[in-house]
Amino acid sequence: MMRNSLILIFLTFLLACEEPSDISIDPGYDFFPVKMGQYRTYWVEEVNFGAFGGDTSRYFLSEVISDSLISGDGSVKYLVERSKSTDSITWKLDSIWTVHRFKDIMIVTENNVPYAKMAFPVIAGNRWDGNAFNAQPEKMYYYQAISQLTHLESTGASDFVQVIIEDIEENLVNQDERSETYAKGIGLVEKDYVTLQFCSANCGELGEIQSGRILKQNLVGYGPN
Repeated sequence: MMRNSLILIFLTFLLACEEPSDISIDPGYDFFPVKMGQYRTYWVEEVNFGAFGGDTSRYFLSEVISDSLISGDGSVKYLVERSKSTDSITWKLDSIWTVHRFKDIMIVTENNVPYAKMAFPVIAGNRWDGNAFNAQPEKMYYYQAISQLTHLESTGASDFVQVIIEDIEENLVNQDERSETYAKGIGLVEKDYVTLQFCSANCGELGEIQSGRILKQNLVGYGPN
């Protein structure tokens, strides 16, 4: 009788020490919320460089989830209407993108080119091929955690993550630094692209910008939560 009691106590102890087999991990879908009627408005400053120098444009950009459709696999694809304005009053439709979220990946189709914008779960250091769903060469994206961004305090968010698309600092030939910052509960709050090619031979001045683009996009409004 005593032996059976000891065995029962031992088995109870072992079961109590076992770790749960199905610990749930927050995938981080809230960093890219998707629902009908949702909108985000940005202030954009863009400089495009060519043979005659840089051409600067400034405008408001509005993104509104206006419709949805069911894909062949039963998942939902959302349509995003993107409009531009110089005064935030008169808007002109610029393009329509689509957003398609799967369990492990978020695909955004920009001008008919699908990009894997986010991978789930959202964990600092996580890496994935952003061009996995298009014909372009492999491009590894990765998450970089951000503790705080004081210039984005007005959004009311406190949890941010940055997607690094490319991180080639300025050198004699080119510069390619691209990142997108997402806030939990809001989505994209900042886009920072610098893609420049510099003159290295047969030019008026070595190191001058030959071609490329600088894009700064910052959130100025969003809703509904």
